[in-house]
Amino acid sequence: MKKINFGKFALLAIFALGFASCESNEENNDSSQEQSSITDEIYNAKSTGDLIDAVYQGKIVQLLEIENNKYLYDGDVVLERNDFLLPDEVATNKGVYDGGTWPNRTVRWKFASGVSQSLKDKWASATNTWKNELGFTFTQITTTSGDYILVQQNSDGSAYSTSIGRKGGQQIISVDPNSFSTGNVIHEIGHAVGLIHEQKRPDRDTYITVNYSNIRPNWRSQYDKCSGCTSNGTFDFNSIMLYGARASSSVVYNTSIPAMTKKNGSTWNAQRSYLSSGDKAAINAKY
Repeated sequence: MKKINFGKFALLAIFALGFASCESNEENNDSSQEQSSITDEIYNAKSTGDLIDAVYQGKIVQLLEIENNKYLYDGDVVLERNDFLLPDEVATNKGVYDGGTWPNRTVRWKFASGVSQSLKDKWASATNTWKNELGFTFTQITTTSGDYILVQQNSDGSAYSTSIGRKGGQQIISVDPNSFSTGNVIHEIGHAVGLIHEQKRPDRDTYITVNYSNIRPNWRSQYDKCSGCTSNGTFDFNSIMLYGARASSSVVYNTSIPAMTKKNGSTWNAQRSYLSSGDKAAINAKY
C-alpha cells in the first residue's frame, strides 16, 4: 500500500444544535426551503489517518483513511476497502466500480432501524424532487437482496453517501436530520445516482480558483479535479452539488478566507433548494 503519510490529524466535531457551524452564513436562495445550519455535506470523522493512493472507478485518486477502516473520497463519499483497488492490484481479477446507473431510473431503497420521522419526511420530500424533476422511481423494499440504498440516521453532524452511482448490493446514505435539510438529502441522492461535486469538474479552473494554501493538507485532495470524469455544459454555480465558497474550520486554516473564489475574487453560497438546470442536464446525459 503506497501511503502519503501526513501523520494523524483530528477533525473538529460539528454540532448544529443551537448554533451555526460549517457554512452557517450560507442561506438557501429559496425561502420556502427549510433552512439548516450546515450546508456543505461532510463526513464528520472523529479521527483520521493517512492519505493513500487508490484506483476508484478506473481513476487514480487519493483517499483519506478514517476510522472503522473506511476511506473518504470527495468530502462526503465514504468507501470501504473492497470499493477500490490499490495501484499494485489493478492487474488482478478484482473489478473497478464504474458509477453504474440505476436501470430505468428506478432506485430501490429501505430505512435502517432507528430512523426518525424527521429524516423520513426529508427523504420523502427529497425523493419526490428527483421523481418530479427527472422521472426517477424510488421503490421501498423489505428484503436485503439486489441493489439498494440503505437510508441511515446518524447524530454526529454527518451527511454522506457510500458510492457515486449504483455500486451493486447495498450502499448507504446517512444523514443527521438535526444538522441537515431536505436539500442536503437531495444532494446525497445526487451522489448515489452518479453526480460528483461541481467544483471537481475537469474544466473548473476556467471558472474558479481553489485556495489550496488555506485548505488543510488532509482535505486538499477532496478539492482536486476529477480525472477521467465526464462534465456536461459549463460550470454551474447553481448546482446542488456545488460546495459553498467558504468551508468550516475542520477544512481550512482560516475561515475568514474562502476555500474557493470566482475568478473575479467573489464568493458564493451553497444552493440546497432545488435541482438546477445543469444538474438535470448532467443526469439526462448520464442516463
